[in-house]
Amino acid sequence: MAALEHEKSDRTNARPVSRREFLKGLGAAGATSALALWSLECGPFLRGPEAITNPLAYYPKRDWEKIYRDQYRFDRSFTFVCSPNDTHACRLRSFVRNGVVMRIEQNYDHHRYRDLYGNQATHHWNPRGCLKGYTQQRRMYGPYRLKYPLVRAGWKQWADDGFPSLSDDPRLRSRYKFDSRGTDTFVRVPWGEVNTYLGKALISIARTYSGEEGRRRLLLPER
Repeated sequence: MAALEHEKSDRTNARPVSRREFLKGLGAAGATSALALWSLECGPFLRGPEAITNPLAYYPKRDWEKIYRDQYRFDRSFTFVCSPNDTHACRLRSFVRNGVVMRIEQNYDHHRYRDLYGNQATHHWNPRGCLKGYTQQRRMYGPYRLKYPLVRAGWKQWADDGFPSLSDDPRLRSRYKFDSRGTDTFVRVPWGEVNTYLGKALISIARTYSGEEGRRRLLLPER
């Protein structure tokens, strides 16, 4: 009973702690904890430099060298003729790794091949190619690449109508939107059908521009 009375007396006589003192004590405790944690995490970085007599013979981490040398590794390569939108038809070489074209470079062999007429270039044609050809793999693998055949709606209707002559009836140019292609739309066509359309188009071209009648059409002035 005397002990309880003594403890109660101590609590009664204890000086109350102000809010400022409480916050100061709390901040000091937090700073001490943060300093201890920081010393554990950042302690290794505060060590002094190691004694390295020859920096060329020692390097702590050399994994980056393998990545640097491996970036140009390829499984196979092949040559192709690049004719995206021009008539230069440059011969380039693709390098493939894991089935994906990693990069495209010049082939440096334009002086070694000839065309059907025997014409042959010289070394002065090397190197041949442009940035459009060197980066076309970005278009092939890009998010906006074509993933299925698309045919212009006006052209498709023209093919379905049997490729009527646009020269004999100039009004057909407007009907099939050959004079305003930017306003036309595209329709999706299955692979089997698009190959059929391509075959019919080639046959129509051959029939239209063969023989004397075809020669006459080719000599007509442009409209």
